[in-house]
Amino acid sequence: MKEKLPGPSDALPTFYGSEPGPEALAEHFSHFVVAVSDLDQSEAWYSDVIGLDVLGRNLTAEVRPHAVLEMNTGQLIILVEVDAVDSVRAASHGVHHGFALTQNQFRRAVERLERMGHRVGAEREEFIARGQYSIDAYDPDGHHYQIETMDETQAHEILRSGAGVVDCGPADLYPIGEVKLFREANFYLVRLAEGFLALSRWCTHMNGLLIFQKEHWRFWCSMHTATYDRRGDPTCSTTRFPELRALRHHPISFSLDGHLLVDTDVVIERQAFHASQVTPCQLSSEANPVQA
Repeated sequence: MKEKLPGPSDALPTFYGSEPGPEALAEHFSHFVVAVSDLDQSEAWYSDVIGLDVLGRNLTAEVRPHAVLEMNTGQLIILVEVDAVDSVRAASHGVHHGFALTQNQFRRAVERLERMGHRVGAEREEFIARGQYSIDAYDPDGHHYQIETMDETQAHEILRSGAGVVDCGPADLYPIGEVKLFREANFYLVRLAEGFLALSRWCTHMNGLLIFQKEHWRFWCSMHTATYDRRGDPTCSTTRFPELRALRHHPISFSLDGHLLVDTDVVIERQAFHASQVTPCQLSSEANPVQA
């Protein structure tokens, strides 16, 4: 079960695996212009709800009335008053701007917004990976923002299902190429030509739950689109996921009657696939051979 708030920490925020620090999050960004219909109302919202510092009115060469506000990293938000605002465009659901906070800043923001009577929560929580925390907020003109943080400890902790040893049935049931999900235990049993792998369903990027896309012969994470082949090796961009490790796996053994036994209490981390990680196939007909 996901915690309501991240753990306490003043560590600088990261954004989907980037290097920590304001420079990494906002490289080449000096100011951001937002069209608003009521300057007084919007200035108050960005100051009170988002927490920006108001520097003043009409400080730039912009001819229309505007307010300049500053983030704690030095970047500016410039609110420009216009006659009509087109904040929500067709087919743009989910498009938003994000503010990355430290874990402690996020905790304080939640407490402050709750005291102010604002609804605090994430609209699409099912698409947020473990360790990610997000609050959705809309300004008076409907511009969508997310106030976010990342608890790295939760994002990369080893998660166990509590299912213990799972009997997956006779090895004969699984033809080469078969990938079967054991949902309650959160692992996939994969039959390769060399034998079997029991792959953890938790993405090694940020503990999102993986889906097997049969048409692409890959595991895919809906959180941030990391992908892995059937051996659990990453197949996604090394630019976006430079340190991504192979999927974790569980040890496999065989019962006396040839059933596959996966021990979900043991989680094995690895950098990449190696042939030694595969459990060779033992068909049920090979179990308990009759002695001559």
